Amino acid sequence: MTLPTDPLAVPEDHVADDAVQVEAAESELRRLGLEEIRVRHHGDLARLEAPHADLASLAAEPLRGEVLRAVRSAGFRSVAVDLEAVTDAVTEIVAEAGTDAVADPGGA
Repeated sequence: MTLPTDPLAVPEDHVADDAVQVEAAESELRRLGLEEIRVRHHGDLARLEAPHADLASLAAEPLRGEVLRAVRSAGFRSVAVDLEAVTDAVTEIVAEAGTDAVADPGGA
């Protein structure tokens, strides 16, 4: 067995397995109509990133139970929701540009 030269390196097959698990969880969430939720892999923990507008419904029954079942069916043991993960696309683009101003999409 050969050890990687980088002690923090993750074996490629492990990364591929993680990607398959994430895709399975996201596919199940899309089946529930949750198109904008992204799953981030943290070992046994799935961290869900959702638009702010979806956070309340995501945490309330009956959707909460459906989300837990969907994500756990992909092999995750625990599910967490990131409270500041996803904003609207305009805010993200502006943040990446390094400014706090949000352009008016209507051109006014």
